[in-house]
Amino acid sequence: MPLLEWFANNYKKFGAMLEIATHKSQEGSHFVKGFGGTGGILWYRVDFQGMEYQGRDDEFFDLDDY
Repeated sequence: MPLLEWFANNYKKFGAMLEIATHKSQEGSHFVKGFGGTGGILWYRVDFQGMEYQGRDDEFFDLDDY
């Protein structure tokens, strides 16, 4: 089974949204030229309110190392 057909048949099982753009549209043509034709955007819902800041970012990053 081709990958695109599998996506079309199964994306709802994963709670995903599928949009197919053809190379004949302006957006699709740009996508094919930029990414070779196959790609996706993954989007995960994140609850930033429930996260705690655990310290300073520069504890592990030192600009002098570069």
